[in-house]
Amino acid sequence: MSPGPDGAYLNRARSLCARGEALGGRLVAWSAVMLAIAWDADSIEEALLLAASVGEGAALPDRSWAGGVAEGALEELAPDGQRMHLAWGEALLSAVSLARVARPGEILVDGDVRALRAGQLTLRGARSATDSGQRVRGWRLDLDVPWKTDAATSDSQPAVDFSSEGLSTDEVLEIVERASQPPGSSEDVALAATGTPLADRVRSLVGQEPSSRAVETLADLRRSRARAEGGPASARCQAALALSMTLCIAGRTEEALLEGLDALARSREAQDPRAISACLALLSKLYANAGFTDAADALKG
Repeated sequence: MSPGPDGAYLNRARSLCARGEALGGRLVAWSAVMLAIAWDADSIEEALLLAASVGEGAALPDRSWAGGVAEGALEELAPDGQRMHLAWGEALLSAVSLARVARPGEILVDGDVRALRAGQLTLRGARSATDSGQRVRGWRLDLDVPWKTDAATSDSQPAVDFSSEGLSTDEVLEIVERASQPPGSSEDVALAATGTPLADRVRSLVGQEPSSRAVETLADLRRSRARAEGGPASARCQAALALSMTLCIAGRTEEALLEGLDALARSREAQDPRAISACLALLSKLYANAGFTDAADALKG
């Protein structure tokens, strides 16, 4: 991302990084005029959600960030993690070049991004320019509607039904609902943008909502989970279970399994039978979805 001229660069960079980190991204490159945030290969939705916010904090559209999106392997500068998450790779070079030739408030997507090649993105034409003597071409992303409706619909998930596990979906959601309450609070955390309780956002995703619609809720749940850290085991269990369930709806089985296992550990630490049952039901579903039927059957036993 490269900034427009509106406001102090450092303040705007901090704001952009905070939004990116809330969506699971990490800062991998930084300079006096540009920064780069990266996600894992399955998190294109989060990357584009941040991209769509390039106009935030800008007084005028022509003072917005400009950005580029590319996909590929990155190699860490220090594999031992001693130098933050700094990394390098061809995808980074492509994204930087695209950001340099993009106009303020514009996001250019590299032609090799899988979602673009699959026809899932809404585009507003292309832009070609020269950057450091090299010809650069990127596709202009429609920031109002970045995902095609038919692509989102085809990505929808069936209902998360726990009846075969001896527990109803509503019973699991009762555990999830408590994840929207910080330790010591009896009120739901309201979303500033919509005023909708977080638990209702999770509930609305179950059954029919497309997985791409779960992205914003994932960011909220990650923050909820972070708030629960250091709190009682019951609060950490509830937050991890809520996050795991939403990851399941979004089709991210491996991430959902990790969060579900953490939720189970916390439920046992809290000695909460209902929470243990909810975690086991979710984990059984996740193992079955991942093709580990033996593990799923073992949990049922």
